[in-house]
Amino acid sequence: MANLLASVGNGLRRVLGFLVGAALLAIVLLVCIQVFSRYFIGAPTPELAEISRILFIWMTFLGAALLVSQRQLIVIDLLHDRLSSGIFTRLKVLVDIATAVFLVSLAVYARHLMIVVGQKIAPATGISFDWFYGALLAFSVLGLFFILERLFGASRAGQQTVPAAEKPVAHEGARS
Repeated sequence: MANLLASVGNGLRRVLGFLVGAALLAIVLLVCIQVFSRYFIGAPTPELAEISRILFIWMTFLGAALLVSQRQLIVIDLLHDRLSSGIFTRLKVLVDIATAVFLVSLAVYARHLMIVVGQKIAPATGISFDWFYGALLAFSVLGLFFILERLFGASRAGQQTVPAAEKPVAHEGARS
């Protein structure tokens, strides 16, 4: 089970990394086309602006899911370098559980938003607003998967010790 979760997680991380990079490239290209079209041809392209906006939203939330998978999204390391290895491991599990609770409630709320705004469409492209709020749902589901991968993978494989790369090191200025 742990090996399956790890292999699916690694595949998802590769796909997410590619999608985030592709979305960034597409946004840059679309904005360049918009600038060229508006200032050199004199024809504004509001459709490209909406597509860029949707890509930016998806890039942000897919990137956030990728950061959740690497435990790099939000870190407040005030106490980490002062904690023992065992307490640090328990703190990581507690943070993962709290994040999972938040992601479940975000997924429920995102689904509710998708139902409410599902009939509305973007004016220039005709794309449903479901696409805007779907990024929240995707982030929640992917983040939950990565947290479950971490929790079940660590407990099943007996990896309760903290790897050296994950334990924050005290800043040089903080040591005396």
